[in-house]
Amino acid sequence: MELMNRTYSLDEIVDLAKTLRVFTSISKVMTFEGDLGAGKTTLISAMCKNLGVKDVVGSPTFSIINEYQFEEDGKGWPVYHIDLYRLKDEEEAQQAGVEACLYSGHLCFVEWPQKVPSVLPEEFILVQLTTEGDTVRRICVQSVKNG
Repeated sequence: MELMNRTYSLDEIVDLAKTLRVFTSISKVMTFEGDLGAGKTTLISAMCKNLGVKDVVGSPTFSIINEYQFEEDGKGWPVYHIDLYRLKDEEEAQQAGVEACLYSGHLCFVEWPQKVPSVLPEEFILVQLTTEGDTVRRICVQSVKNG
């Protein structure tokens, strides 16, 4: 089911991150698809800042999983930033601990989910980013139910 489809500029990314936070009530797993340079990591960084993450948010391309902390209701919670770009198969995802994060019940922001779709949960949010110029991106957000 489509939840959002619109264009945005980098000037609007803070407000967009606030808007996307609403969708975490539908699913704790949000996946991000788009070409290199489409803004996946930039958007995830803005979303983490919106949550109150104080750490520097960067691409986990080589570590595969970065874990950050944020506070809500007086408690500390993890948020996982996962980059599947370098993974070849489900076995590598399991060895890296990807499934443990995805099924932890905590927020997970996943880049390149199409690399290992079999590890994704039954329900998740799919965020697709496309470039429509030097400073304009299109975002399409869908609620996905596998199976």
